[in-house]
Amino acid sequence: MSKHSESPILNYIRQLYAPEDALLAQIRTTFENRGMAIQVGAEEGKLLQLLLQLHGAHTVVEIGTLGGYSSIWMARALPEKGHLHTIEADPEHAELARKYIHQAGLQHKITVWEGKARDVLKRMAETIPVVDAVFIDADKINYPHYLDWAEAHLKPGGLLIADNTLLFGTVQLDSPPQEGEGGLMNPVRETTWKAMRTFNARLADGKKFNAVMLPTEQGLSIAVRRENALDAAL
Repeated sequence: MSKHSESPILNYIRQLYAPEDALLAQIRTTFENRGMAIQVGAEEGKLLQLLLQLHGAHTVVEIGTLGGYSSIWMARALPEKGHLHTIEADPEHAELARKYIHQAGLQHKITVWEGKARDVLKRMAETIPVVDAVFIDADKINYPHYLDWAEAHLKPGGLLIADNTLLFGTVQLDSPPQEGEGGLMNPVRETTWKAMRTFNARLADGKKFNAVMLPTEQGLSIAVRRENALDAAL
């Protein structure tokens, strides 16, 4: 995908409710020019910001930084002593994110952890055992593993948000997608399709989360960690 979808409705929403400042527009354009329009859209960034404000989150973990676009949206929602820990596997992207975060004046609120997310999350848990919110927007095949981490480290009542949970319009299919399905030139790998189906089924089963998926362009799942086992039976 080289550019986020546009329509009169989306443009209206973005311009009215989620106008980008010059820095956010620069980050988006930089990655679109690289053929990597894989950060959230402006309207989703504003939604992330609003959800964290409503939740009163202080400590947030983001899995998948890219250029820091969503990181900046979210960090602007945090209280003065709040902090966002974001994880990026690609060293070049991590360095770009640090640059943009510094330009945003948010270096005191955002730490960029560099490395493979599953490895970084293990290290992170040693010093940050409990978090208020987790946002997942990284390699789709590992979404079930990221859900494992969220189940273990989100506080009761904690917020989980995951992007791309419609998996490019293929996750609802009864079998792994073939070329052309979901509007894809190349099919989603069967292992990735199965992983996302597993993630969605676990999040929706009600045992550990109260969850819903918003039918955004790519699917945005929002869930609250159950307070206790009794809640899961309700």
